[in-house]
This record gives sequence, C-alpha cells and structure tokens, in this order.
Amino acid sequence: MDVGAPGAPGAPGGPGNGGSGGSNDNVSGGGSGDGDDSGQSCYYERVDPQPQLPAGAGEGAWYAQVCVFGDGGSSRSLPVWMGTAPQVDLEELARSARARLRLPVPAIRTNPDAERADVLVTVPVWFWVDDSSWGSRSATASVPGVSVTATATPEKVVWQLGDGRSITCGQGTSWAAGSDPRKASPTCGHTYDLPAPVTLTVTATVTWTVAWAGGGRSGTVPNLITTAATTVRVVEAPAVNTGLR
Repeated sequence: MDVGAPGAPGAPGGPGNGGSGGSNDNVSGGGSGDGDDSGQSCYYERVDPQPQLPAGAGEGAWYAQVCVFGDGGSSRSLPVWMGTAPQVDLEELARSARARLRLPVPAIRTNPDAERADVLVTVPVWFWVDDSSWGSRSATASVPGVSVTATATPEKVVWQLGDGRSITCGQGTSWAAGSDPRKASPTCGHTYDLPAPVTLTVTATVTWTVAWAGGGRSGTVPNLITTAATTVRVVEAPAVNTGLR
C-alpha cells in the first residue's frame, strides 16, 4: 500500500501525509482471566466524500483508520492515501472478541457442604463446579463487513486442597442426596488425613480454551483462567461408644 503520497494536503483536520496512526496488537485477558485489555478493534474506512487527490497519485483513495474500544469509545485518524484498502486483521479482531468474554467465577461445591458442615478425617470429600459457572461462553467483535466470535470452553479444574496436595479434574460429579456419604467421588474427590481440627483454604482454578471463527477463517487464541476459593474445616471423627466390654 502507498501511505502518505507526495503532495498530500497537510491542513490540520484534513488529509495529511504523516502516516496512518497505527493499530495496537492487544493480547488480552478479559473476564477474570490472565491479563488486561481494552478490547480495541481497528479497521480502515474509505473517506466520503473524497478530498482532492494528492499530486502525482495513481489509482487509490483516501482512507481513515477507525479504532473502536471495549468501553464504547472510538478514535479516527487523519486520512491517508492508499493504493488499496488494508484487509481486516482477523487475528486482531479475534483477540478483541476474546477481551470481551466475561467468564464466571467458579461456583465451588463440596460434599460434605463446607459452608454448613465439617469435613471428617478419612471420610471422602467430593469436589465439583456448579453448572451455573460451567459451559461455553461466547463474545463477538465486529468491524464493517466482518465479525469474529470467540468461544471459551472450560477444559479442566485444578484444585489446591489446602494440605499441600492438588488434583486435576473436569467439572466433577455432583453428589446426590441419599447417596452413601462414605463413597468416594467417581471423578473428583479427596480424603484428608492430617492432624485435626484444622481449617484449610481450597482453591479451584479453571482453564478455558478459546477458539474463534469469522471471516471465513478460524483459529485459537491464548487460554483464560478463572479462580475461586473456599474454606473447609477438617475435624476428627467422634468416637463411638458401643457399650461393649
């Protein structure tokens, strides 16, 4: 492309030959993920009406770079002369869509319910993430004529169990009322075996894979993570007096 052709007008607020203003390459976090991002999308728009052609210019037109930010604001550069309009950077647009994702904090569930009951030493504890904070989430970024949608899908949960151990699971299996409380979770559980009583912090960190599609292409962008914590109070099982001698 030809930017800033010789003889371009240079009046303030009108066409000039000082360049296009440039776009930022934003690699984002979004939601409660792994970074900070303004969600900026930039594209070139043909100026209408067209100012006077620059002296000696060949085929082309005046274009202005428009940037739209995640907070709803926008900016517009001074027009520049270009032989052809730049194509939309779909990967940049995908990163903008990623920045617009709003992912839920993991809703931690346990059995025994750590918010209401103590956990007993040597009795299995079930861990899972509630349906309300599981499942795919999508967001879309658009410029005139092109939209890209980013979809985040929860891949795994890493549980830091507070006793120096960790486990990696999927969503986990929810415990059903009436089930045998001594039975271990088939997918995501842990049995504490340490001096008690003790209060421990349990942390769940969800990794989300992010894929995008739009403009006839598809791909992936960096993962996102969300995290939450709760506490469990671990106690000794009470002694049972059978009355036998």
